[in-house]
Amino acid sequence: MDDVRQTLYQNHPLHHPPLISPEDLFSYTLPSHSDTLFTRLNSLQEEDLLLDCIFPLQGKSFQAHRLVLAAASQTPDVFFGSKLKCGLGVENIAHCLTPVGLSAVLDFAYCGNVAVDLSKKGVMEEVLHACRFLEMERLSQRCTSKVKTSAATEREKSLANIKIMWERGVGCDFTIQAESGERYSAHRVVLAAGGDYFRALLCGGLRESSEDIVCLRGVASWVIESMLGFIYTGQLRMGWSQIWELTDALCQFQLQEALSLCIDFLRDRMDESTCLDVLVLAETYALDQLGQAAEEYILAHFQCISAGEKFKDVPCSFLEKMLEKDSLYVESEIVVFRAVVDWVEDSPKERLPVLPGLLHRVRLPLLSYSELQEALSCGLLYRSPGARGSLEALQSLLEEDYTGPECRPRNPNQVLVLVGGDTVDDECMKMVPSQTLWFAQQFHRGHGLIRSIEWRPFTKLPEPPRFRHCVCLLNNNLYVLGGRKYYGALDILKSALRFDLTQCKWERLPDMLCQRDYFSAVCLEGKIFALGGNCDDSQYLDAVEYYTPEENTWRRAHSLDTAVCSHAAAVLDGQIYISGGCDHHQHCLSSMCHYHPSRGCSPRAPMTVGTGRAGHIMLALGRGLVVAGGLQPLWMGFGDQLFCELYNTTHDSWSSIPALPRPHLSPGATVLGGRLYVVGGSSANIDTSRDNKGVHRYDPMEGCWENLGSMPHPYTNLAVCSMPFPESFI
Repeated sequence: MDDVRQTLYQNHPLHHPPLISPEDLFSYTLPSHSDTLFTRLNSLQEEDLLLDCIFPLQGKSFQAHRLVLAAASQTPDVFFGSKLKCGLGVENIAHCLTPVGLSAVLDFAYCGNVAVDLSKKGVMEEVLHACRFLEMERLSQRCTSKVKTSAATEREKSLANIKIMWERGVGCDFTIQAESGERYSAHRVVLAAGGDYFRALLCGGLRESSEDIVCLRGVASWVIESMLGFIYTGQLRMGWSQIWELTDALCQFQLQEALSLCIDFLRDRMDESTCLDVLVLAETYALDQLGQAAEEYILAHFQCISAGEKFKDVPCSFLEKMLEKDSLYVESEIVVFRAVVDWVEDSPKERLPVLPGLLHRVRLPLLSYSELQEALSCGLLYRSPGARGSLEALQSLLEEDYTGPECRPRNPNQVLVLVGGDTVDDECMKMVPSQTLWFAQQFHRGHGLIRSIEWRPFTKLPEPPRFRHCVCLLNNNLYVLGGRKYYGALDILKSALRFDLTQCKWERLPDMLCQRDYFSAVCLEGKIFALGGNCDDSQYLDAVEYYTPEENTWRRAHSLDTAVCSHAAAVLDGQIYISGGCDHHQHCLSSMCHYHPSRGCSPRAPMTVGTGRAGHIMLALGRGLVVAGGLQPLWMGFGDQLFCELYNTTHDSWSSIPALPRPHLSPGATVLGGRLYVVGGSSANIDTSRDNKGVHRYDPMEGCWENLGSMPHPYTNLAVCSMPFPESFI
């Protein structure tokens, strides 16, 4: 990939100064930061590095870092005042402390726990005496309280105290200077624990280890602020305008944990305009996982990316590599042909010689009759002597006497999957729940506006069948939750299933705490949240629960503000949003709220179309949330809601997008390849409720809905997802 780097590097954002706009910044936090930092602080103590506090007790010397002791105390300032001086006056404290008591204090300060056995005779008194002398109220409370705080919580509290001391300048003994002259105070021991570069700088015997000020040349002041902010808090605020320079600095200064947050940002927020730059960055700094994610994104969004200006700068070897992939996602192979032609025509003198090799990677037998005609009319092919073989193949395909090698259809990594639902039986006499999982093997484009989808079943739900359920994809596993098995009040389920995509096996999970249908489920921070829903056809739920795979348990979270069903929920920028639904009075709601698992709901601007919406979908698409489908209240009864809206979380505002061409009440929906798919459902109009087999797709780039064809059956109350398809079923 060296040529990728060389070709794109000159225009890479790394070479442009950041234009920082606060509203474009996003906070990313590393939950394990306090654990990592204190582990390294403890390592520095064990290796006798940067120690500045000595306690000679009973012929034995105990050493520590004053800052760490101060962070565990309720009065940190005393460790930097006259009461406790490094190496001075400590001979007078031998009668105040014991080795056991001091050891307990040090263990607590560095690890957050109590390592000594407090049940032994006299130990508790020695520890509490040390706590009183060194003003360690937190340790004293932990020893005497019946409710024990965790060691992780204590480390977080100590880190918060270190941050406060840093902000106040208490105990700071080192200064970092930017090339532009700005100076930033810090603690040597915290910097050394923050990353390998600063550890080597301050503990490796270099000249800088004895200096009070070090200048980091070539590093902007805002970058130094960001690095120090992360070391002291575990948090980074990032936006696209500075992510490139920040990532460059974090690689240079070996702050791996902060770098992981940058990688999360780049992977989570990558889009068609940035994915090629992300690939360059990943290749430049050997960030293999990020590079793989960028390649997968380019493959999944090739149709849009290949139409952009940046794509014209990619080197030939990269284009060849992409064209060879079975997982290259395009609506039709003509898209690949056009991409090759456009790329060559951007610099024909240099690129025309490589056209034959590129055409060899275009799967010409997959072109339709009209697409073959288009390819044959391309003048570029007649200007390249080496393209004669491709022209002959095109002509023979058009005349239906092609005898060359066959081509496999491209199979993108992500496929559209239908899970469960209910449908009318063959005699049109009753509704029947489904157990089948179908996947869209291929989307076909016919003449004119005719579209069709080739569906294939690949597995079945374990008994019972279910509808009005939810699905989630987490860690390469498909989760199927709740719903109902038939139409009685006692048929509502609380069972949960997991399908392992690597082993293609179903597993029954512990039941949810509540039976639910018409509810919502989302994934956040490695957990699955089930929100609200219908309990028994007479009670709606405000209860929220979450499943943690590592613990294999369901637990309660903060309840919703109101009991609701037929609502929709989605996650954007690490936040849960909930829209609409019906309350227990059967009123359709127009509400929108932000939900936090420990703080509950906070209202946002309500939806603007109609007087409420239920039985709809809401999904993150790009940088907003799209709401579509469902029903709305009318002056008498309910009607289909065709109008769609887009919610902007930054500005707390709604805007209109094109209306659905047909009703979708209780449909399935997912995002695949940057486009929104709304699948099946019914209609509030009884006369048309049996006819909806449709699959509609919204393309935000085109700003329109497209009818892609039909499902295998007219399913409603189904669930839909996009997922990496098991290779054993291809």
